[in-house]
Amino acid sequence: MIRKLIFILLLFSVACSEKPKMRLEKYLSGKKAEETINKMHISGRVAGDKNEIGFYSSDTLNAVLYVSKFKNPEVARQKLAEMLIKIAHGETPFSLHNQVNVGDKRIFVVFGMGQAHYIYTNKDELIWLSVDFPISLETLHSLLKQKE
Repeated sequence: MIRKLIFILLLFSVACSEKPKMRLEKYLSGKKAEETINKMHISGRVAGDKNEIGFYSSDTLNAVLYVSKFKNPEVARQKLAEMLIKIAHGETPFSLHNQVNVGDKRIFVVFGMGQAHYIYTNKDELIWLSVDFPISLETLHSLLKQKE
């Protein structure tokens, strides 16, 4: 997972060649990442068994990559389904916008808090990318491409 966060820093540099360069401002892992993820949710414990968060910014653009690793892919998919149900029922500041299939991944696109959010699972990981609109599609594309 750490490699993923390093790669996303590199992909921001590539994806934003005409836009300001993104830099890793803050990185959380372990207990601190778990606490941060759980505090964001009223429902309590939602963090995975292992968690990482990367906070990225430039002068005007921001992104956050959340990665939660669960004991198996089924648990990751279940956590994703639970989040989507809450979003669909209006229990969050997000609104479900769309679902897209990219290869074997189903990616859910939600809007809220002034950003685009892309949520999907990759094996036993639940991934949530929050990113400002001007770089949202390029960032998602680069993240998915580096996982190939």
